[in-house]
Parts: sequence; structure tokens; C-alpha cells
Amino acid sequence: MIIRPLALEHQPLLSPAWRDLCVTYDLRFAEYSFANAFLFRKKYAYQFVECSTPCLQGRLQNNECFVIPSVPPKQVKFKLSQLVPGCICSFFPLPDAWAEECQKMNMSLASCRADTDYLFRKSKLQTLQGRKLSSRRNLLNQLENKCFLESKEIKEENIQEALELLEKWQSQRKDSKETTDYYSCLEALTLISKLHLFGRIAYADGQAFGFTLGELLTPKTALLHFTKALTTTKGATPYLYRDFALNLPESVQWINLEQDLGIPTLRQAKIAYNPDLLLTKWKAS
Repeated sequence: MIIRPLALEHQPLLSPAWRDLCVTYDLRFAEYSFANAFLFRKKYAYQFVECSTPCLQGRLQNNECFVIPSVPPKQVKFKLSQLVPGCICSFFPLPDAWAEECQKMNMSLASCRADTDYLFRKSKLQTLQGRKLSSRRNLLNQLENKCFLESKEIKEENIQEALELLEKWQSQRKDSKETTDYYSCLEALTLISKLHLFGRIAYADGQAFGFTLGELLTPKTALLHFTKALTTTKGATPYLYRDFALNLPESVQWINLEQDLGIPTLRQAKIAYNPDLLLTKWKAS
């Protein structure tokens, strides 16, 4: 067993294993994305564990250790105690079925609301239909009536616009670059091709006002990693969500807007779009 800090060189070892796992077991958790892990590797002190069943080891703010496996926990070829002796360590995140298996293995289970992923049917974000989304539609209608809106795929020739938008977005924040996801988003734009990400820039009357960055976790599930909009453009976020959904492959059924990290404003913003599914993530220790 070899343990090293997560690096791009581990992508071909970990990414295919996670993708096969997600397809086989219909997993939709954002943590099983290599891009997601790599971009937030410093926050979670991620380390790649090279062995017959490779995995990713991370740490939470309370110093609790967790392992994202590449096979169901019952197939893992090592014991959690081997990774960090003397430290409580958990398999995370696990779906309900794996959690039940771990319980039968005399492991203890726990879940946290802040870890929950917000899943939306693609059709919902494409149309924003329904009574609960009327306020989002009204914001979007006001923007459409006021401006000519269009979007373009992020490519080499316009990526500078996205980088400039990120700087403007950060300048509108009260918190520092170190406390937002600025640096992770910057790296995502810089490595967009290597990390197999895709994105779109939105324009109002020719002026860029926001962008999205995401990827396909499986043919059925898309992850929306970053949504950056200028606060000066009212109705920007519903437009960006709809635009992202409208430009996904036909095979995609679900869009994962990921977790809220327990941040009240972020939770409120995600709930405002009436998620179809709140995806519980289990820890088994």
C-alpha cells in the first residue's frame, strides 16, 4: 500500500474506477468525481491510496479521517485502521444499500445534513415550471424582457472572459479568496480540458455576466461544480441553471447541485429551486 498526496497523475488510476462504480451502482454523489476531489484536495488533505482496491483518503475540519472507496466497502482489501492507526476513520459517502451492508459488518453509521447533495431532474431546471419556482421564473422573465440573452461554450478563445468574470465575482464578495472557492474555480478553468469539464458563458446585450462549469459523472448524471454570476444582473442564476440544463446530452436525467456545507445562505439558495431529491450520504466507521 502506497499513500501519496493526490495529483493529476492519479486521474487515470482513480477516475475510471469511480466511473465504473457509479454506473454499476447508480451512484450520484459528487465525491466520486476526480475533478471535484482534485480541485478541493487542499481543503480535505486528499491522499491517493494505491493498492489492489485504490481509494482516496481525506480529513475533515475536526480531523476525522474518511475514505472514498473505488469498490463497495465489503470488497475493500484493507482495514480502515491500517490507513491512520489510532484515528477514527469512515467509509464515505455511501448509499443506503452499502450502509446496510456495513451495519451487518458491525460498523457504526452516521449522516450529516450539511453533506446532503441536491438533485434535480434535468427537465425541471430546463423549464423552471411549477408553483414553487414561480419566483425564479419571474426573475428570469424580467431579465429576458430587459436584455437580449445568449450563451456560448467555454473554449480556448473565450476562456479569458470567464477568468475576468471570476475576478469580478470575487470582487463583489465580502470574504477573501482564501475563504471562497475562488482558487478551486480558477484551477478548474485553467485545467478544464484535462479534468474533462465543460462550461458556458452567459451574455446580456453582449456583456458577460456569469458562467457555469460542470461535468458528466455518468451518462445519466451531471454535476454542476461552479455557478458564478455578477450580482448586478438580477435573474442571472435561474438563467445559468436553465442554460446549463438545456445544453446537456439527451442521456442526462439528473443534475447534482452538490452540498450546502451547512451554510445557511447556500442552503436557502438551493432549496429555492425545489430539489427533487435530497441525497443522504452515509459514513460507516
